[in-house]
Amino acid sequence: MAIKIPLFPPLRLHSPFWQNWLIGCILGLTAGLYGAINLLGAGGGRPNSAQTVQTVNATLCAVFALSSAFAGSVLNTIGPCITALLGIVGYAVYVGSLWYFDRTGNEWFPILAAVLIGLSAGLIVVTMSSISMSYSEEQERGSFITITFNLQGVGMAIGGIIPLIINRKSQEAAGVPIAVYISIIALMGFACVLALGLRPAAKVIREDGTQVATIHSRGYVEELKANMLIFKDWKLLLMIPAFLPSECYLVYNGSVNAYHNDLRARSLLSFCSVMLQIPAGYGLQKILDHKTWTRRKRAFIGLAAVGIPMTAAWIWEMARVRNYDRSELPTKPLDWSDPNFGAIFVLFCLNWVSCALFQCLILYFLSSMTNSPRTASNYAGAFRTFMAGGEAICFGVDSIGVPFIKEAGVLFAFYFSGLLIFTYFAAYHITPTQYLVGEEGVVIPVHVVEELKHDGLDLQDVPGAGAAPAAETITVGEGKRTSIQVA
Repeated sequence: MAIKIPLFPPLRLHSPFWQNWLIGCILGLTAGLYGAINLLGAGGGRPNSAQTVQTVNATLCAVFALSSAFAGSVLNTIGPCITALLGIVGYAVYVGSLWYFDRTGNEWFPILAAVLIGLSAGLIVVTMSSISMSYSEEQERGSFITITFNLQGVGMAIGGIIPLIINRKSQEAAGVPIAVYISIIALMGFACVLALGLRPAAKVIREDGTQVATIHSRGYVEELKANMLIFKDWKLLLMIPAFLPSECYLVYNGSVNAYHNDLRARSLLSFCSVMLQIPAGYGLQKILDHKTWTRRKRAFIGLAAVGIPMTAAWIWEMARVRNYDRSELPTKPLDWSDPNFGAIFVLFCLNWVSCALFQCLILYFLSSMTNSPRTASNYAGAFRTFMAGGEAICFGVDSIGVPFIKEAGVLFAFYFSGLLIFTYFAAYHITPTQYLVGEEGVVIPVHVVEELKHDGLDLQDVPGAGAAPAAETITVGEGKRTSIQVA
């Protein structure tokens, strides 16, 4: 008996759906706006300042990798509200530093801010990943994950349309106007207000009256020990080749965009690509949450829907840039009025959208391994650690002017390896459900218990999951007490 989930559940601050929307909006107003200004040309700097800003971004990502490794422990200790607030501040300071650098050319402020945003970014993205992966039920996980990515895309679209409007008549390869920086910093300030509404899993209540989880903080030392243990998980370690390139498309596309196109063409490409990401994400959501398919079938079809266009895009990209010489800037950057802009537009958007959705797939596969908010935050931290490490390497390599054809070839190799790894996981390691494996603190939704009974499963054979009267607390798991409110 499948439960029908409305498109927009009743507005309740403590509901899983609206908590996910909150963190998605925060992500859009931080990482989304950061991505938009990055796409305008090396983090918002002038194209001829790209190497300096790329080096700063390499520093940012190196610190980001370190902070992500411990962000899960921070989140599990102080909760999502304070964790997100700490994360937002770093983004706002960083955008201010880019403004300062764009106007003065002095590097000290961006380098200092790179360290700060590196610490903050890990907190934001791990909070988002944990909420999307664990506040959702298994049957709506694709929806929660793609909603947050789409809201990040909306943030990037907002960050992209502002300079698009300002620069619609400019065909110069110029820096970003002051109005863009001011607008983005103001929007990040609004994200701080939204962060005040975030709640820990124990205070988030589903529509059936059950908590998402009953776990509470064990203290930072204990959380840190648990966090380190997940790095011994062989399944997680096998996914590392897929983690490494997952955000490198931002670096590569931003660099090629700044090298090849004028400012208004860059603005149009960045705006349209993130706008197309939104309906594409909705389509992936329909695949990953398809009610009549098994989780394994959803994973296979989702991989095909993302992997085929992504493979085509990178092969096309390698063919396009094979003769680009980074030591010589184009005498006339490409404008949207040029006749060959159409092909560049299609390729840029295809590459961008497919690579963005690849991150959705990563979180979907990770979420298939657990329903625990505590474990989900640690998995998310590990993923973001290797993702940021790969991005840092890509920024560093890009800053020394490696030929675009070599950069594109290496990225394609990693992306394709990731597709093969996830194909293996879909075939052998995605189970029908993780609800009854005995994870500490996990609360099973009422309708899941009812569906198991309806399907003829003898719950007495499942440790601690036997039939229970309404509103009674029972236990699940061997050696672990897990509260399940059946109300």
